[in-house]
Amino acid sequence: MFAWLVIREDNTDVLAAAIAKAWSGGDAVIARLAFPARKAPRQIAVVWPDRARAKRTPRWPDVLDDWKDIYEEALFPNAEIPVLAEELSGLGAPTLCAHAGPGLVAGTVGWYEQGALIGYEHVGGASVSWDPESGLGRPFDGTAASIAALGGKRVAKLFGSDRDIDVLERVELANRAVGNVLLTRAFYRILGMDPPEIDDLAGLVAKAETVRVRC
Repeated sequence: MFAWLVIREDNTDVLAAAIAKAWSGGDAVIARLAFPARKAPRQIAVVWPDRARAKRTPRWPDVLDDWKDIYEEALFPNAEIPVLAEELSGLGAPTLCAHAGPGLVAGTVGWYEQGALIGYEHVGGASVSWDPESGLGRPFDGTAASIAALGGKRVAKLFGSDRDIDVLERVELANRAVGNVLLTRAFYRILGMDPPEIDDLAGLVAKAETVRVRC
């Protein structure tokens, strides 16, 4: 369905430099979205590759690499988004990697700071979480309470805590797929407000004007 890199608009000044370090060939496609809010619009930039290729492989924690081999489950659908996240966050832009599979049954969320992964959540054929404080987490049952227990202190400090929001419960009560729960929670954090439905968000990105950066 999608595989995106997402940053807040106020961090886009380092985007071109990070793209040059991370990708070659093809283009980086950038869509900018603004969401009305009480004080000021919440603005994000959404980035994905068009025929661009990563210049290297992503640097995953060893325990996640081992988990991937055991469960034969990809940590992210491509190398380009995680590599760009490492370069962007290394230049001072806290970064979200977000993937949604068909029907939102599968989903992946990765948070990056200072050039490294600081939080990871994945649901699909197998499920896992990871953060530097807790290490590798056990697959969870997909309820709102179990997903809310993931997340890590560094992610909450950097992007905001979600302990006071009720989007998880609302999504669960609506009987949505678990991947949708992960992604709704992630976009609440990056926006600091309730996000659109994930299907609607994907539609907004698809319709947004884009800028292409040659890699």
